[in-house]
Amino acid sequence: MRRDIRKIGYILFEAIFSMAILSIAGLTFQSALQQAILTRGQANDYTTAKFLLEKINADIELQPQHVEGEKSGTFEEPYNRFSYQYKISKVSIPKPELPAELPPQLRENLEKMFRDYITKVDIWIRWQRAGMKFEVHAQNFFQPEKLWIPEESQQ
Repeated sequence: MRRDIRKIGYILFEAIFSMAILSIAGLTFQSALQQAILTRGQANDYTTAKFLLEKINADIELQPQHVEGEKSGTFEEPYNRFSYQYKISKVSIPKPELPAELPPQLRENLEKMFRDYITKVDIWIRWQRAGMKFEVHAQNFFQPEKLWIPEESQQ
């Protein structure tokens, strides 16, 4: 009779231990699945942000000229979680030393065409997911003619 009680106690312990292991495995699986869903959402957000960034860059590139400054805003549905900001600025570049063997006419043309600056565009796309903030940043450079400088400041 005593043997049967030990056997029942052993089976009870085995059942409780198995339930604990299954519970831990279930929680681990749930946590991994939740992280996978969050990571997939973030990957989709980064892809969307990249396309929105390219859209802003294309809009800027299609305009004939821009004034130095910043602009920000949000996108329309279905991208209203995303906001943008861009800054257009002037970057000075040093005049390169021209080779001595250049013909005089070519040298004169190059000196006339040279601009001592270039147009720089910084673009930021920002959004939130699961209470965390994300940001994508890009820089682009355009020809000097893209930057409109008032005539009084050119003198």
